[in-house]
Amino acid sequence: MKKILILLSAAVMLVACGEQSAKTNSSENQSDAVTEVMMSRRSIRQYKETAIGRDTLDAIMECGVNAPNGRGMQAYEVRVVDSPALIDSMTAAVLVDNPELGKRPGFKNIFVNAPCVVFVAFDRSYDLSQVDCGLLGENIMLSAWSKGIGSCCLGSSVRWMKDSPTAAPYLERLGFSEGYELLYCIALGYPDEAPAAKPRNGEKVKYVENY
Repeated sequence: MKKILILLSAAVMLVACGEQSAKTNSSENQSDAVTEVMMSRRSIRQYKETAIGRDTLDAIMECGVNAPNGRGMQAYEVRVVDSPALIDSMTAAVLVDNPELGKRPGFKNIFVNAPCVVFVAFDRSYDLSQVDCGLLGENIMLSAWSKGIGSCCLGSSVRWMKDSPTAAPYLERLGFSEGYELLYCIALGYPDEAPAAKPRNGEKVKYVENY
């Protein structure tokens, strides 16, 4: 009987150790996967015309709004435009006042030819709102990349729209609440290029020692 109990105890310990090892390996795999997404993501400026499904966009946006944000305020508003016709209309309006933009090689629209654009506005009444917008955008871009969807964070496209009197109706059409201002946008689409990583300056990070 003692031998049986000893064997049973040993078996239980082995199972427990196996489960713990599996949990550890699973955790490490998840960590590796997250790191891989962050390190492999590139800014994409050439896209296929393939549309992104609304279910996929919903999942990406859910990751976005779950980004950290000051005091839980979510001091931003987001508008998703996945209509090629609307994107073309916005582009045509901007080109009225900036015709030189349309002369760029391979030009299709002012959002690096992406088939989907996410517009992000910040709350002017909260001084850290733009930080929240940045965190939101990073979550959106990383979530998109994990699903095989490329992205590019765009500031110039927003400047062109703001500076174009002809594009003013399209800014209004985005329907941001009073007190919110368009900050930047994110191009989304399935990549039609695979750019190499650009070098990063590790000297930007330094440790502050206790002297």
